[in-house]
Amino acid sequence: MKLFSGLMLSMLAVCTYAQTPSDSATVRELPAVDVLAERGIGTTSSLMPVQRLNKNQMLQLNVSSLSDALKHMAGITVRDYGGAGGMKTVSARGIGSRHTAVAYDGIALSDCQSGEIDLSRYSLENVEHMMLTIGDADDIFRPARNMASAAMLELQTRPLPTENHSTPNTHHPHEMKVSMVYGSWGTISPSFWYGQSLGKGWSVGASGEYLYAENDYPFTLKNVSLTTRERRTNSRMSAGHAETMATWHLNELHQIDAKAHYSDNLRRLPGIVHYYTNLNDEQLHDRNAFMQMRYRGAFSEKWHMMANAKFNWAESDYRNHTTGSVVGDAQYWQREWYTSAAVLYEPTQAFSFDYSADYLMNSLNSTIGNYGHPHRHTLLQALAAKAKFNRLTAITRLLSTLSHHPSSNTQHLSPSLALSYRILPSEELLLRTSWKQTYRLPTFNELYFYHLGTNDLKPEKATQWNLGFTWHHSWKNKTECQLTTDMYYNKVTDKIVAIPFNMFVWRMMNLASVAVYGTDVTLETSCQLNNRHRLSLTGNYSWQRAENRSNPQSPNYQLQIAYVPQHSFSATLAWKNPWANLSLSADGQSHRWATNEHSQGTRIAGFVEFDIGTWRSFAWNRHKFTLRASVRNLLDKQYDIVAHYPMPGRSWRLQLTIE
Repeated sequence: MKLFSGLMLSMLAVCTYAQTPSDSATVRELPAVDVLAERGIGTTSSLMPVQRLNKNQMLQLNVSSLSDALKHMAGITVRDYGGAGGMKTVSARGIGSRHTAVAYDGIALSDCQSGEIDLSRYSLENVEHMMLTIGDADDIFRPARNMASAAMLELQTRPLPTENHSTPNTHHPHEMKVSMVYGSWGTISPSFWYGQSLGKGWSVGASGEYLYAENDYPFTLKNVSLTTRERRTNSRMSAGHAETMATWHLNELHQIDAKAHYSDNLRRLPGIVHYYTNLNDEQLHDRNAFMQMRYRGAFSEKWHMMANAKFNWAESDYRNHTTGSVVGDAQYWQREWYTSAAVLYEPTQAFSFDYSADYLMNSLNSTIGNYGHPHRHTLLQALAAKAKFNRLTAITRLLSTLSHHPSSNTQHLSPSLALSYRILPSEELLLRTSWKQTYRLPTFNELYFYHLGTNDLKPEKATQWNLGFTWHHSWKNKTECQLTTDMYYNKVTDKIVAIPFNMFVWRMMNLASVAVYGTDVTLETSCQLNNRHRLSLTGNYSWQRAENRSNPQSPNYQLQIAYVPQHSFSATLAWKNPWANLSLSADGQSHRWATNEHSQGTRIAGFVEFDIGTWRSFAWNRHKFTLRASVRNLLDKQYDIVAHYPMPGRSWRLQLTIE
């Protein structure tokens, strides 16, 4: 019957066409259509270890902050002081958080004072995707500054709406997103995003977010046989940020993006928990503003150019009224002027070459005048080449660092090399290996901080080796599996180790040599059960040893350095269905030490934390609604990441988003 019906319909169509008069035919010119889509970045085809999460994956993994998302990446150590207002920094493969750079829409964030980017200041609400690269990225067309770190975390925000440039008098699209979050311990966070196309290639937008939290979560305090239930004090925070964005498409080959950002974060700093007192009266007020502009263009199929410019200003106002404290009030103001240019030449499809040059000027003023007003000029230059043959890909790079400082001048060359080979032509199974050297100047905090800075610190030098396998396979488009395994060895000489005194004050010291070696494993698999149900499992595991190799005669020789766990893992099981999507996550770390000497009483116990979440999206008219609910630390596990800074127990979070 199906075959008969199909033949009858075909005959009817032919008869109808035959009856159409030939002189009634008309010719219509169809307008051009721009099809825009996000280009996928394959983590299994990369020369270097790359881990990537887009907004849909982050929703599935039930993450609500950058620190949550980073727990789902192998080789990452996150220092978290607890609560919504606790400082959060990231370190890749035990090298140190100051070797991990963070880029915001392609341009690096900076903090010349501390050298660390506090991830708690940045929201995931409008992040389109995030990507962590350990070593050099496959894309050699980038600023020299983005090549200078051992690892790079890249945050790409939501793009502005565009119009079809080929069609005159088209509708100018606009998009809007509003969200409200409510959670435990007085957490409330409204946010918005708006984008508008103005025509003639212009688009503008604005976004804003506010976060308030009391953070007075309970915790258990044990003192030998005495166990008491306490509450975190002096933890309240109030923070907000706003952005304005603009994009100008000069034509299909040239584009200019501009962004202005301002953030204000006033938070009280909870001190270390003592046995008989939990009183602390410290406060930190951070303000940050930056403006950045980026141009990308192609002058032919072979020549491409990119230019960036940025001005960054930041203020830190630290107040300490804790009775008996030896650390006084301090204010710091920092400024950075940054500009960069890069040229890419692609003579053939197999070869490409890049030259990048960046200039930075950093200055720091403070109310503590022991060392005057330090400033530093830095020039970074990079030459990179990429060759891609049938199954072999190679990238080499040479980075030059020139720095001028009132007390000294430094220069250093840092080379790198990466290779990958596709073992089987019909299977996505790759062998990859890489070698990279990096060079890090001490930050102004490490050199000049009152009482704790050491102005004779030496620059850090790090060398990275990596050997890994990647595999990706799918079965009849229903089941898909992706696996990566990387073994690495890192050596850091003159490593600067920071031991926290509190959330704002650290002790700095040089270790002659630190060796870090380990293994990272990531797994992603999914199964399409039917048209409406899908199961997915993602996980990662890291084993790393970060040993003090300074003095073989020292009792601290080959001991694990402070705050680096030997084992860490995370896993998430998600079920997508027509009713309410569910996800269950677990992450944990083995024990760590709060000191390099492994002194008695400085061992931090390991932990495993479970989270559960559910979400549902539905459309109505031209709007999309998303409801999310999650419970973190489901089993109410008591643990610390930083010694004597207890993490929150069981908490809940509700969110409504309308687009």
